[in-house]
Amino acid sequence: MSGQLLISLLSPSIGFLFGAAFFLLWLNQRELNYSLSAAIGFLLSATGFVIQDILPAWPYDLQRIFSNLCFLAGVSTLMAAPLQRRHITPSVRTLTLLITMTMAILSWYLIIQPNLVARIALVSVSLTIPVIITVAKLARIENHRYSDRLVFGVLCFTLALFILRPVLAFLIPESFGNYTALEQSFYWGMVHFTYVLMTVTLAIALFVAIALDLTDELHRQANTDLLSGLLNRRGFETAANVALEHCAQNSQPAALMIADLDHFKRINDTHGHAAGDAVIESIGRRITEVAGNAAISGRLGGEEFAVLLPDHEEAAAVKIAEAIRCGFAAYGVTISPAPTVSIGLAVSGSPAALSALLRVADQALYQAKDGGRDQVCLLSVQARCGP
Repeated sequence: MSGQLLISLLSPSIGFLFGAAFFLLWLNQRELNYSLSAAIGFLLSATGFVIQDILPAWPYDLQRIFSNLCFLAGVSTLMAAPLQRRHITPSVRTLTLLITMTMAILSWYLIIQPNLVARIALVSVSLTIPVIITVAKLARIENHRYSDRLVFGVLCFTLALFILRPVLAFLIPESFGNYTALEQSFYWGMVHFTYVLMTVTLAIALFVAIALDLTDELHRQANTDLLSGLLNRRGFETAANVALEHCAQNSQPAALMIADLDHFKRINDTHGHAAGDAVIESIGRRITEVAGNAAISGRLGGEEFAVLLPDHEEAAAVKIAEAIRCGFAAYGVTISPAPTVSIGLAVSGSPAALSALLRVADQALYQAKDGGRDQVCLLSVQARCGP
């Protein structure tokens, strides 16, 4: 086997291998939609090399049009994967227009007015634009996780390769060979070399990102109550302790409420467990909607829920608790009588341990239950209750 044939087989083989790997991953993890984009991108670019280097020549050099179409579509689709991973919409219209214009101009320089230098410059610029768009969009968002920084760094490396390759080709004399022997030229060798570098580094970065994303998802599921959508007890205690430590370091107040569904056993006995599950799900959505992202909300067990409000004074905490209580009866619940909720609220103006806040909030909840239910009871320096 000649060295030229080996080089011609290496790039598509790597592309097809990674394309198949990402496609199989997508078949098993359909929620990872960006793995499908990666698969399609690798497969398209590998197909471009097969058309260009391995298949017999087509009339009028048409294989060059279709191979470059595969390269452009492959790189554009591949660049969509990192964006989809961060829930950013790819610029489909812009890239479609780019590919269409590039193919039209390429056809002119290939069939009507053959010009190898113009063709190489055109394709080089067009291949770089999708990478620039992706890097620019990712640069606008914060990359806190290691996987985000890894993917972004590999994309910057890919951008550097795409920029340096044509620059080096134009600087080195006779690097293009001639019009009929492009595949034997120094430039085409650089195309293969940079493609292998890009493919391997980007594939590894995406595999690492997928592994870490799946680990994060497993951790989230392990700490989430699936019915209410809130944290489970373990997840709540872990997150709440971290938040309270931050409050202590910054001398911030904190409030904690315990919400308990009134007569929940009666709901299950009268309307069935499906209705009880619907009530649990509804109060979970209500807590999330009212408390917001700053709160740490969890289901402690059964019909009991806890909400920690870091850096919340008494008035703000009472307002949120009342909003949960007052709005819950009409929040997606269709059983009659409408379910109600009692809330015990503990407010601390100085740093406090989670166990202390839970104990005081639990005392306030008992007072709310003893006072007739469907009310918020606050315990701080002075205890008071109100409907």
